[in-house]
Amino acid sequence: MSVTVGTLPVYNVTFARPVNLPTYEAWLELFDSATQSIRIAAFYWDMNSSQYPTAELGRQVYARLAEAGQRGVNVQIAQDLSKGLSDNKDSEWLSIMRLAEVRTLNLKKLLGFGVMHSKFIIVDLKHVYIGSANMDWKSLTEVKELGLYIRNCPHIAIDLFKIFEVYWLLAEDNAGIPGMWPNSLETVFNLRSPLELNFNGVKTNVFISSSPEALNPAGREHDLEAILSLIASAERTICIAVMTYLPQTLYMGPYNRYWPDIDDAIRMAAFNGISVRLLISHWSHSRPQELEFLRSLLDINDVLPRRGIYSGSIRINCVIDILRFIKKLFTVPSSEEQQRIPFARMNHNKYMVTDKTAYVGTSNWVGDYFISTAGVGVAMTTHLGRGVVKKLQDIFDRDWDSVYATDLWESF
Repeated sequence: MSVTVGTLPVYNVTFARPVNLPTYEAWLELFDSATQSIRIAAFYWDMNSSQYPTAELGRQVYARLAEAGQRGVNVQIAQDLSKGLSDNKDSEWLSIMRLAEVRTLNLKKLLGFGVMHSKFIIVDLKHVYIGSANMDWKSLTEVKELGLYIRNCPHIAIDLFKIFEVYWLLAEDNAGIPGMWPNSLETVFNLRSPLELNFNGVKTNVFISSSPEALNPAGREHDLEAILSLIASAERTICIAVMTYLPQTLYMGPYNRYWPDIDDAIRMAAFNGISVRLLISHWSHSRPQELEFLRSLLDINDVLPRRGIYSGSIRINCVIDILRFIKKLFTVPSSEEQQRIPFARMNHNKYMVTDKTAYVGTSNWVGDYFISTAGVGVAMTTHLGRGVVKKLQDIFDRDWDSVYATDLWESF
């Protein structure tokens, strides 16, 4: 079973259907159902430190994780070393109380740059969560999130566990990236040979991708290649919803560079007649250059060729005016009090849906996240875009048509 889960910021954000299963409910169910093991990959921890009223759900989820450790469930946590967003006292306490084994991954030491930005949970090697939500109370109430909750699917869980094992090994003292990864961490599921699963009665081809390439054992699809392949396979539409979109690197200091990989793929798709919509987050930490890069995509609309379109075996003999590049910015409204909450009240999801495929990931669409940052994604294909693809398309359309989405040209 596959379910889309998400968080809608509380109080002044409302949506019509479809509404996802709340992130916190999925996490509570995962932790409460665990009988043998819980593995968590987390960027940072801030579940139990705040007395802010909406932090209550974070405290509840954290307590249930601790209860799982108390009843003998083997809890393992792989987290990033950096402490810019949190001092990670929550995971430290779990370790001190022997409720979890915690390892910290230092990608800057291993690669020179980067962080461990993955966000996933594996329970009993059967159930998983993958998505944009951090182990942060704000991800349960104050940040708009989206993820996948997949139950009773050992194939997916075991394949994701292999990525967790990579983090676990690299977080050992004096660890280094091996010249060859152990055979046990290799995968046979990728773009060329996806898993064939039944998600809620719909045949779905699935594989898990990962970044950066240096952390990928044999057979693992690079996250970037997964995204590029789905863009290239689109026949009619591409809809992208990400917090940050930039065709450059940001965190490499003097080594920052232009990085057009995804940007070029989107331009090519538009040139080939695909309708492209991008829904980008606009919040207090949005970078000014992001708007300029987005405008540069809009600028080519007037020179894109117009073509007759054919659908299946039925020919439609007309030339249609396709608005192939349409962009909107998504803004989460905030009261004065909510504006004081750091790193909150934004659209944090990272996903894409086309006419027949979908991708849900943990990375922003910026060069660093595919070069030196640890992240994962789930790529899915269904016949005629049914099942989870249709569900994600409905979510995108809901957000696109909402009062929180503003046309780029009209407002900025």
